[in-house]
Amino acid sequence: MGIGADLAVVMGVSASVAALSGLVLEDAALCSGADVGAEVDVLQRRYESCLGRLELVARLEAQLAAVKAQDVADAVDIQHALLPPDAPVDERTFAEMSAVEEIAGVLTISSAAAGALVEQSRRVCSLPPVVEALSTGDMSWQHARIVADETEGLTPAGAAGLVAHFFDPDAPNPARGAAPGDLVPSRFRAKVRAWRERHHPETLEKRHAKGV
Repeated sequence: MGIGADLAVVMGVSASVAALSGLVLEDAALCSGADVGAEVDVLQRRYESCLGRLELVARLEAQLAAVKAQDVADAVDIQHALLPPDAPVDERTFAEMSAVEEIAGVLTISSAAAGALVEQSRRVCSLPPVVEALSTGDMSWQHARIVADETEGLTPAGAAGLVAHFFDPDAPNPARGAAPGDLVPSRFRAKVRAWRERHHPETLEKRHAKGV
């Protein structure tokens, strides 16, 4: 995600916050009875407002997750860039560990959780269509993480093929039915895993045996 994309995401976040604020103000007006006509079903309007706010919150959470993932990935990359090009491997490892520890401190999570977040963020940010869907709020961080998990171990071409199948409507054989973000995560994972098993050169059983 470049500078322009970062700005676009932040603007999207601002738009979602503004829309959420509007619904909060509308609900406050309904509660106070100000300028509410007798023909207005206040409880029904408040119920619809609650659902509207939940939808906006879900979109905002996804947009913020995109910002968070990019900053996590960038923080580690920048820490590496601060080292001289000929820095030894152990120095680079230490620099990454330091970045992970600082991320853990900022987010108040364990070092292990921060390390996992770094790996997930890197994988998600290496898949532009996934980042795009997340940054526009069209799917959740959980959906993005599923794609990152299921593309792990694939070749770049294999990962690109999987992502194109689910996120590119112009792909040779795009996924049919609901968009990724419209599927509950467990159903989406099942679909992604089924596609991977049909197209991966090694079956799950062979990869498991090799891992053991």
